[in-house]
Amino acid sequence: MVGFVLVAIGRKSGVTPSHITNSFKCIFPLLEQNSPFVPRLQKCIKKFQRSLLNIEIRQTYHSIQQFRNIRRNLKESISAAVPPSIAENFFSYQDNFFDTNVASTTTVTKRKFERLLTTTAQHCNPKNIAVNRKAVHNATSKSLPPEAEIILSFGPKFALPYRSLNEIPFNHVIADLENVLESVTDKHDKERTRCTSVNVIQNFIHRFKDNEPNMQYRHLTHAYKVTERFIKTNSDIVIVESDKGKQTVVMYEKEYDTKMREMLADENTYLVTNRNPTTGYQQKNNNFVSRLRNLELIDAKTAFQLKTNTAQCPRIYGLPKVHKPNMPLRPVVSNIGAPTYMLSKYVGRILQSSINSNYNIRDSFSFCTFINSVCLPENHILVSFDVISLFTCIPRDMIPGIIIERWEEIKKHTQINLDLFLEIVNFCLECSYFSYRGNYYKQIFGTAMGSPLSPIIADLVMESLLDNVVSRLNFPIPLIKKYVDDLVLALPPDKVVEVMNVFNSFNENIQFTYEMEENGRLPFLDMVLVRQQDQTIRTEWYSKPMSSGRLLDFLSAHPLHLKMNTVNNFMRRVREFTTNLSNEAADNTIDVILKLNHYPAPLRHRLLNRGIARRTNTPPSDETQVVYKSMLFVNDLTQRLSKSLKAALPNVVLAARYEKTTKRLYTNTKDVIPPEMRNNVIYRIPCNDCAASYVGLTTTQLKKRISGHRSTINQLEELVISNSDSPTTKFEIERLREKTALLQHSIDEQHRFNLEKTQILDQHRRQTALPILEVPHIFTT
Repeated sequence: MVGFVLVAIGRKSGVTPSHITNSFKCIFPLLEQNSPFVPRLQKCIKKFQRSLLNIEIRQTYHSIQQFRNIRRNLKESISAAVPPSIAENFFSYQDNFFDTNVASTTTVTKRKFERLLTTTAQHCNPKNIAVNRKAVHNATSKSLPPEAEIILSFGPKFALPYRSLNEIPFNHVIADLENVLESVTDKHDKERTRCTSVNVIQNFIHRFKDNEPNMQYRHLTHAYKVTERFIKTNSDIVIVESDKGKQTVVMYEKEYDTKMREMLADENTYLVTNRNPTTGYQQKNNNFVSRLRNLELIDAKTAFQLKTNTAQCPRIYGLPKVHKPNMPLRPVVSNIGAPTYMLSKYVGRILQSSINSNYNIRDSFSFCTFINSVCLPENHILVSFDVISLFTCIPRDMIPGIIIERWEEIKKHTQINLDLFLEIVNFCLECSYFSYRGNYYKQIFGTAMGSPLSPIIADLVMESLLDNVVSRLNFPIPLIKKYVDDLVLALPPDKVVEVMNVFNSFNENIQFTYEMEENGRLPFLDMVLVRQQDQTIRTEWYSKPMSSGRLLDFLSAHPLHLKMNTVNNFMRRVREFTTNLSNEAADNTIDVILKLNHYPAPLRHRLLNRGIARRTNTPPSDETQVVYKSMLFVNDLTQRLSKSLKAALPNVVLAARYEKTTKRLYTNTKDVIPPEMRNNVIYRIPCNDCAASYVGLTTTQLKKRISGHRSTINQLEELVISNSDSPTTKFEIERLREKTALLQHSIDEQHRFNLEKTQILDQHRRQTALPILEVPHIFTT
């Protein structure tokens, strides 16, 4: 039943089952002949296939109806022949058995149908790929090759398939697999699952062919190489993402650097420092954590998470604002790995839990539901207020006062006293520093965009501001909602300037701009608020003029279900946010965006006709503890591994991550972390006297590990120089031999290693993956 329902859906999409299409092999010789009748013949075949499919569908529905009648008659006969209790148990058992088989058959059939749908949809001409020109902003005088425009328009998340086995990082696949197997508690189950996974990988290697699955990917791979060559040839340009609108910006590196330096030259906001303060801040952070632990305000696990010994200096980069004149840059400070990153997150969670706002908008869906139920008073219009650069304009001296005002609510979520809490918050805010092009800067005003504490501090400031403004106005505001620094209000037209003046008087550094509705329409978030004549409000889905309309492109090498989830979420947003227009108008908008992202017409029509696919998977019960793991995605391999792991690990949810994406083409405008400052790496040290090399791993910074090697080598040299045959010296040498293979080689062969030529071979963000990654590098060195 399920199979032919899908076949009926596929009929609308132009998808024909293979058992019908493969029945016309006798026609192939005619199609190969160059004659004017070939188009007519193809049309005749297509029509006959469709007619045959229609008959097969009708015949199947007829058979289903007959089986239903037989089943009903049998059920009546059994009910009359046996006691009711026995009949009820029998029917219950049969129904459960039937439901189980239907669910299994449905899963298999849907998988086959989606595979057939993908194959059918990818028959378009690869050389006719339409370029989304709004997705690429070329701010240089250089003309981009057509291939580069195509690749850059896809965005940084576009994935390409692996063309050869040498491209596939099997080391990382195995490391991710071992990380997943850690969730298996039973030793025998773990070994059995490991053996099954090894067989899957071996079979994949034997089946793999060094070519692309279709012409499209060959063309895209060629375009990727052309783009890569263009970027290498033009070393004076940078490829970056835009601040808004999902655009790829091509600009001169000199222009980017000039704008960054002009921004950092503001002495009221940034201060140049002479040295890297990371070590000092790291020590202070660990001291605060130790105080919290000694006072028993946090447990040992939390203290371990908040401490750090591998902190990195935060790095700043700029995102071009392509929608503004002269394309200024928005500064973003990458704080991941910073000394106070985890402590800031911890404090931020406490502050976030204490906010119980009457103004906050949780998300666009809840706001859409709310605003469509609002009826404004007469002579009121809609107005939006926006803060000019909120994060960098928040005076730090007002933050302690706001925390003190709200302490009664904050202390419900922490055992830390007020004085110590303020001390920690001030420390986290003072640690706003970063590096740019080898220079170190400290942000002395405002909060850094990129710090996990900044959004919560901004939310507290906006809450205090709104409470202050509302109390100072001599008339009520019937509607006032905020999302971060964006506000929407309902005001009398003659009160707009007065209200804005009150807002701007709260603090001289926090200034607002406003936008009034035009013809009853006001853009807010990702919808347009439309005020009706009866003062009710309706909405329409909205994208800003600079928006590129870019989604996950259909040509990307992501699995089909991920693309479908992306489309379903997009369709849901458009349809639920559009209450002022007809369904046809919303579907037209959806169709335009999907076409822009190369979703083929049959698939678009199918999606629009069937509506939004709802999830059929039942959520896990409260007793089931779901474990989330990530795995590198390799087409066909990852799906088969997931299937084999699902039987042994039903509570593990796998999330795919992608390495071969167009993100590699984008310029890393952040300062490069020096090799000696990196941690969680596999490294190689060559021997000076032979071709051997030492391969090791370290979870600390590489320079500390090399310093340890240097120290033990110096000890060995001192023992050798002493030329003593005493038992103590021999014992010390033997003790050094057991420490590392590097010392063992140095003692046995009397060779020395060149620590200055240490190379990083691999790295991984997860420490448990390093021992697994180390093994293949040892065998191949």
